[in-house]
Amino acid sequence: MRRTAPLLLLLAICCTPVLCTGKKKLLETLSFDIKPSGQITHQKIKLENGVTCVFTYAAVGGTNEEWSMSMKKTGKTDYKCKVERPEQASYLYFMSFAISVLEHHVEKVEVFDNSGALLQDEDYEITKDGQSVRHKEGGFQSNLSRVSLEAKKTASSEL
Repeated sequence: MRRTAPLLLLLAICCTPVLCTGKKKLLETLSFDIKPSGQITHQKIKLENGVTCVFTYAAVGGTNEEWSMSMKKTGKTDYKCKVERPEQASYLYFMSFAISVLEHHVEKVEVFDNSGALLQDEDYEITKDGQSVRHKEGGFQSNLSRVSLEAKKTASSEL
């Protein structure tokens, strides 16, 4: 037994990296530029387990701005996706925006304007299917600095 202890220790040390590399990465980040072209544009971020967050927007004014998008698993079937202009206000005017975690139901959303104030319900809406958040026609004032969405797997996608 004493002779096998060093061998078992060596085996455990050598195999640990193999076991650890089998884990899926459940946090992703992405930096991207928003160009004020007025064209509808999509950004996607996908975790290794296949869950995808999509941010769709159209913006004008200003210049190219660096934005970031992050997504992480927060529970067994729960995810959080965040899109933001890091560390400063945006000078872009958003004609439209939408965010969704595909095949997941919106649980909580926070949308912020350029001054860091939380937008009100008249500025955005959850879509009828409950899977996306988007600007509200006639209410949204074109100022966006951060949108954060928490979502849970929908019952239909669990079947």
